[in-house]
Amino acid sequence: MSKWTIFAILLTLSATLIACNILWASYFITRNEVHDAVPARNIRSEEIPLTVEERIMKINSLLKSYLNQIESIGKEVLKEETMNPTTFDLPSKHSQKLAAIKEDFFSHLKQFRSVQTVFFQLDIVEMRRLIFPKRYEFTSNDCEGLKKFKNCYSDHTRLLEGHAVQDSVVNIGMPKNFTQEPHNETWTFLHVIQNAAVSEHGDIITRNLTVSPQRCRSHDGGQLPRTFKKLKVYDHVLDIHQFWDYGFYHSTFESLPRLTPYVNFLNENPDVMIYSRNNNDIQGLLGIQNLNKRLLKDHNFRAKVLYSPAGGKCGMPALLTTQLLSLYAKQGLENNPLTRDKIILIKRSHKRFFENHDAIASMLAKEAASHNLELFVFRDNPLPNMKLTRRMFNEAILIIAPHGAGESNMVYAQPGTVLIEAVCFTQKRTIQLCYHPASQLLGIRYYALFFESGCINITPEQIQTPVVHFLRHLHTLRTTY
Repeated sequence: MSKWTIFAILLTLSATLIACNILWASYFITRNEVHDAVPARNIRSEEIPLTVEERIMKINSLLKSYLNQIESIGKEVLKEETMNPTTFDLPSKHSQKLAAIKEDFFSHLKQFRSVQTVFFQLDIVEMRRLIFPKRYEFTSNDCEGLKKFKNCYSDHTRLLEGHAVQDSVVNIGMPKNFTQEPHNETWTFLHVIQNAAVSEHGDIITRNLTVSPQRCRSHDGGQLPRTFKKLKVYDHVLDIHQFWDYGFYHSTFESLPRLTPYVNFLNENPDVMIYSRNNNDIQGLLGIQNLNKRLLKDHNFRAKVLYSPAGGKCGMPALLTTQLLSLYAKQGLENNPLTRDKIILIKRSHKRFFENHDAIASMLAKEAASHNLELFVFRDNPLPNMKLTRRMFNEAILIIAPHGAGESNMVYAQPGTVLIEAVCFTQKRTIQLCYHPASQLLGIRYYALFFESGCINITPEQIQTPVVHFLRHLHTLRTTY
């Protein structure tokens, strides 16, 4: 345990937590609503936040009754399916398909006896004591060029102070127009489904019903499993597989977060198998016992009881589960915001990479040295080992990268760190900005470096402008988070 962690634990008993009223990005603000921005507070020495380990412990304590309910229902469903087996075959033309994004999803789902849904509900005021407490404005060097993709600010100082989040942040991952109960908000949910199979891309198939969790391309269920009568049968399976979950970004921010609330449930119920087909090393940091022995290899199975956690819209992961994943990923690291001393430059070996990488690295090394910082070049070939990757990103104050999977390692970074992303056009002249909502979920300051000429030929001078600005405010970056 680091000195900082010990210091934090000793002072926590007498400390007051940061005010956690955060203004979330404008995803849930209607056209006619206007909300006043609330500036972030600087952290004073007597306001020591909870440690990573304490946050995990407290969140898991709050989840306990929710998980107990899931366990109880699962046992009852298994008993029923064992004593009175149900039968079904491949979906017919009479089967119904329900999409979790639809406004009437929960009301329609109640009509099917084979599915029971459990909700994790908690007053948002209580949860704010445990989640990362700030979000920062979307800023860029060229908001005019990005205006058809995103509203943003060109003033660098917008990233120095955070703002309070609207309560509607809780609705990420809920069906459209979901109505929250004040002081008893729904943060996530899980379906307990009797006698179910899954499709290639994540649909759940049971009797005369197919459920499509929120995910990328949720309309595309992919191939169905082989004839159900020949499928290998398990008593319990928790399923988080989905479209594109082989990709590092999608597994980190869309697939694995679905698993995080259920770590204790899985450890207390070792007979529950897991279908998670990604090879993301972060999965191993969750502390799930006998994980490798419990992972199913493909979707050709049937579960007497299938557990299906809530998903999320493509590129917009849910708040609680994503932050919980980041907390698990940062366990055992120093997590001291005041001693962050790394500038990370991500070097891609193919596709989107900086053609002027060497000159950019030279410039950044000089800027780092002038502020008693260290430049670390994060290469994807060969990749650094996981231990080094976690430590470097946890100690970063600035991360500079062309758009790419390596940015997903910001799950190890601490709130308040700056991500400068060179955003790139796709073949259809659109721009991928998925790391912006991910940054806001984790309290990361996001700056989009955008040029009509593209992202690979960016010059050292173009990157130097925002870097110099942020390095002038190192104290603020380290103490406002």
